[in-house]
Amino acid sequence: MNQTPEETVKRMSEEIEKSSSALRTLNVRLRDYYDRLEVIYKQYRRRMPVKDLSFQENFRSAVLELKTLAEESNDFWQNVRAYFRSLNKAELAANGRINIKQMNISALAFNRQVDELYTIVKNIQTLAKDVPMRLNWWLLEASCEDLNKITSRVLFLIRDMEKYL
Repeated sequence: MNQTPEETVKRMSEEIEKSSSALRTLNVRLRDYYDRLEVIYKQYRRRMPVKDLSFQENFRSAVLELKTLAEESNDFWQNVRAYFRSLNKAELAANGRINIKQMNISALAFNRQVDELYTIVKNIQTLAKDVPMRLNWWLLEASCEDLNKITSRVLFLIRDMEKYL
């Protein structure tokens, strides 16, 4: 990264906001899938034909979007962590105080989005375990776990930055 510390902190804030916004959108979609899955579950339980034939493909595409978000975020934050280790901490503290405080607030909001994602996924899993559908659970769980690790790393990085303020 050939940026000044201020530019890097600003870029970090933007990345957190972008990831949080994308995850918020995915969470809304997953809540909608939960509602659709409830209807499918009721149809299956009553031995009626399932009318929502596009659910499985739509759900899989949402899981792929979640995986892409997790991978892109992971790559970015690994680069930022390496950059931060090589950075002059005094220079960062002198110029980035307000941005780091704002970034902390954004990171906490992103962490809440990840927590909400976990809740939605667990609710979907309780319904879906009885419905014979292939929904890429392993990919969904792995993406959730990756996002959880990312938020932990981001919060730790911000706490580490705040030590130098």
